Amino acid sequence: MKRFTLLFAMLVAACAVYAQIPNVSGRVTSTDGSPVAGAVVSDGLNCTQTDSDGRYTLTSDLENRHFIMLSVPAEYEIPARHSLPIPFKRIPRYVETFTADFVLEPRKESSDHHTLIVQGDPQIKDFFWDNSAEAYRDVVIPDIIKTRKSIATPCYGIELGDVIYNELTVYPVYLHNTDRVNMVTFNVIGNHDHDQTTLLKDSLGTMHYEMHLGPTCYSANIGRVHYIFIDDILYDRKDAKESYRHGLYDETVHWLIEDLKYVPKDKIIMICAHAQMFNKKTTMVRRNKNFAAYSKALLDFKYVYSWAGHNHHTYLYTSEPERNYDIDNLTSITVTKSTGALRLNRLLNNDGTPQGYFVVDVDGEEVSWYYLCCGKDRNYQMKVYPPARTGGEYVMANIWAHDNKWGAVEWWENGVKVGQMEAHDALDPDYVDLYATVTNKTTRKYCKPVNSFHMFRIKPSEGIREGEVRVTDRFGNLYTQKVSW
Repeated sequence: MKRFTLLFAMLVAACAVYAQIPNVSGRVTSTDGSPVAGAVVSDGLNCTQTDSDGRYTLTSDLENRHFIMLSVPAEYEIPARHSLPIPFKRIPRYVETFTADFVLEPRKESSDHHTLIVQGDPQIKDFFWDNSAEAYRDVVIPDIIKTRKSIATPCYGIELGDVIYNELTVYPVYLHNTDRVNMVTFNVIGNHDHDQTTLLKDSLGTMHYEMHLGPTCYSANIGRVHYIFIDDILYDRKDAKESYRHGLYDETVHWLIEDLKYVPKDKIIMICAHAQMFNKKTTMVRRNKNFAAYSKALLDFKYVYSWAGHNHHTYLYTSEPERNYDIDNLTSITVTKSTGALRLNRLLNNDGTPQGYFVVDVDGEEVSWYYLCCGKDRNYQMKVYPPARTGGEYVMANIWAHDNKWGAVEWWENGVKVGQMEAHDALDPDYVDLYATVTNKTTRKYCKPVNSFHMFRIKPSEGIREGEVRVTDRFGNLYTQKVSW
């Protein structure tokens, strides 16, 4: 019996040693053949770094891993095919070993100063269905093309999930239109990008996304910023009546911690997910799966920006230490639906925010942004309504990108500041008028007006028939809008 126990223990030990034998290897080189040392390579679970000769090895569960990914160093261009970043190699089925080599093109100039165009939730269905594909093709993309042409720095797109709206055959429509912009666009998986007919195992629902767009979790380096694109939609349901949840699976947290292990603490982190990982309106989303673990992984970095879509409205919040949040280096930005209200896809979102996207300027450690409405210039940051439009005695202003770091919203009459407008949740009058034109019952169900929490109001002085709203954003830019009645 003792001999059997000893033999069994030796067998287990031998299997453990065998299990650790690397089965993935490769080399990362520059286009001139020189090695790229210190580059981080991952299988979506574990990470490793290339040696001085650009070589790496990795032990991977090739049955369950789909990609070998390279976190491209900042000194090199992001490999791309058309607009789609492709710093990954697909693992073939049924292989026992895999070789993944990467060849990178050195940047001709520093990317410390670069620009992002960030949009959320195009939610494309096929043409002639709900106007989503038409709005993306005819309104959003042409506007982004115009903006892209005006930008002199290296420019990248970020699409924050719900690329499509449940129709898994429409990914090519999205890719074709995104490619028209002529910039590398990073993508994030959303709930509507999953195959929602699958149950029990989340990875069954990501197959179509991975087929067309690649990994659901990956990272890249541009300038002084480490970008993380991560899947925080959990679709492991017990039955079809259950919905998805938010947060990170255990293995995703493991990958995140592994990835961050190789990132210097003075780097800026931009973590991009579909649902907001930290602040949702005025509360921390502590109920997200593994919230404590992924928050802790980011605590030591100087600045963290959490970008998300999903909620179909714009919300920006910077954590404040006095509120006793765990993270005081965090700015969370939730981006509205770029194509307009769900199922309507015209002009406005149902909180009154126009169709549009964020333009983000990253210059070293300095990060600034503004919301750009399609068809407007950057100074169009609010819509002001006279009392006749608000149904009473108030002037109201919808300031869609307003956040807790903006200055007071001021009301001026005859060139004199009269007072500050108060925050007041309310329906946007223009959107209410737009909604009144909708006759389709299904569309009306999905695009009902909602209170805007970036609405402000004030009673003008007696006898006054005109005035001006003035407000300064967190970056010192003054925006003004006159109104008369």
